[in-house]
Amino acid sequence: MTKLKEEVINFYFNKKVLITGHTGFKGGWLTLFLKMMGAEILGISDTRKNISIKSGFDSSLVNNEIITDINNVVSYKKEVSDFKPDLVFYLAAEPLVREAYKNPVKTINTNVMGLTNFLHSIKDLKSTKLIFTVTSDKVYEHRGGYNKFVETDRLGGVEPYGTSKAMQEMIVKTFYESYFKQIGTKMITARAGNVLGGGDWGKDRLIVYIVNSIIFRNKMEVRFPNNTRPWQHVIELIFGYLMLTATFYKDNIGFDSFNFAPEKSYPTQKILDFSKKYWKDKFNYYVSTDKNLIFEETRLQISNKKIENYINWTSDRDLVKTLDNTFNWYKAHLNKDNLFELNKSIVGKILGISNE
Repeated sequence: MTKLKEEVINFYFNKKVLITGHTGFKGGWLTLFLKMMGAEILGISDTRKNISIKSGFDSSLVNNEIITDINNVVSYKKEVSDFKPDLVFYLAAEPLVREAYKNPVKTINTNVMGLTNFLHSIKDLKSTKLIFTVTSDKVYEHRGGYNKFVETDRLGGVEPYGTSKAMQEMIVKTFYESYFKQIGTKMITARAGNVLGGGDWGKDRLIVYIVNSIIFRNKMEVRFPNNTRPWQHVIELIFGYLMLTATFYKDNIGFDSFNFAPEKSYPTQKILDFSKKYWKDKFNYYVSTDKNLIFEETRLQISNKKIENYINWTSDRDLVKTLDNTFNWYKAHLNKDNLFELNKSIVGKILGISNE
């Protein structure tokens, strides 16, 4: 085990950690990491889906959980206060761009008011030393051209999801300057690129579309095969979050924002090509001819230089390796393997610890 990994594991041991959105894709992996590092975990989510349980992410990963809407403050405020979390990871959100486009009021209510109500409910908790809020790489205002966005670029959005995430960034900064700074609580916002990996069952995700086309034996509709995105594996990203938190906690910094992304973005077509090779005749697709598709950015790329310089974090440059690891997990799911044990072995390998 490297000294850095040992330091990260030791940092979280016996820490009281609150996670909102702990039953989601990234939330599930984050919870497993923290569980295996010996943290005491309280989770808050609006639902626990059966497919997540079947994927190896169940309530055994947390010490306690509250299933409720994040805007329903009265349902969790006392328990959070009694728990006295040392750290908070805020992942609760409407995570889908197209769903947000279809339901902008619900999206704003969840992403903007949900975060506002939550932060307001814990603004007097002096036990909490750091709050880590996950936003998105889509927080930046697009002005044309294809330069990589850096953390100091202007925030903005032209569709509900990106706008709601940009607003989250401003809400976090506002609460830091107005409330948390005075009680010594640090705050981080993390802007991550598109995430791949096992355990994702979001209804509007590329990998999920591919897997479902195999399960249901139908051709997958592809909307924008040439759109590029900064694809990265969930395991690398989550450990990056944990490394950043452990480092930032000890530094003499109160607030900052960081991009998490690989150095290069790739078109959807590259993933489709790999999928054909991996799944062979089990996977087929066609390109949509619909002229009324919901708007999606053509190209998106963000710079990872700041996080690389700060904690030496980089995402794997090999998209083929990322896809291979991702599809291996879904193949295990299709084969009805023990995913709880598989997930523990994956995390244990990253941490360099036994998964017993």
